[in-house]
Amino acid sequence: MTAQEPTLKSQYAEKVTADLALNTAEQERIRKEISSLQEDLTGLEQDHELLVGMRAAIGDTATAVPAPRTGKKTAASVRKPAAKTATTADAKKATTKKATAVKAAAKKPVAKQAVAKQAAAKQAAAKQAPASKEKPVPLTELIHRHLSGQTEPKTAREIAQALTIAHPDRNLSDNLVRTTTERLVARSLAERAKQGSTVYYTAIQHTAPAAEAPAAVPAQTEHAPVTATTA
Repeated sequence: MTAQEPTLKSQYAEKVTADLALNTAEQERIRKEISSLQEDLTGLEQDHELLVGMRAAIGDTATAVPAPRTGKKTAASVRKPAAKTATTADAKKATTKKATAVKAAAKKPVAKQAVAKQAAAKQAAAKQAPASKEKPVPLTELIHRHLSGQTEPKTAREIAQALTIAHPDRNLSDNLVRTTTERLVARSLAERAKQGSTVYYTAIQHTAPAAEAPAAVPAQTEHAPVTATTA
């Protein structure tokens, strides 16, 4: 045995040891890659089932759906679907949007019918409103009623204040009430009395004139016939 043999043997041993370590590390790396790819494959299979279910929900069954291949897959055959994960996710989003659009389109007729019913109800209410609304009482009648219920004369301001409280929906000013009350005076439905610079109003109650009694016809008296007597 020469002196070089131990050196060559030790070099081969180191080389073999390094190769074994590299082989072991490569196996570990491939196992991890296969495990990762297997997880990607499982996710794709779940996405496939979800997409098939969504497709059935929207009623699109005309196009045939390719069935996934079964059997043992190598690392090379698994890498292709993994590279297309983003495309599958986009297709999933597009299918979800389509299903949402179909549901929204189905709800539109119902919404239109509800809007049409509301519009019809508003039109019917608008038609009935004028018929049910009472005609406002004329101001002359309100003033005459108020004065008729008073025990003493009232000024135009007092009448306006009382009617404003009783009818807050009406815009009654002192001038308007005074002018309207003067109309009642002109129609002999009220009378005015002035004390100093203040004018007071009092209602006049009209009663139906009593029916005139028929004129008495003088009773006719019968006269006995006068007979002439001769002496």
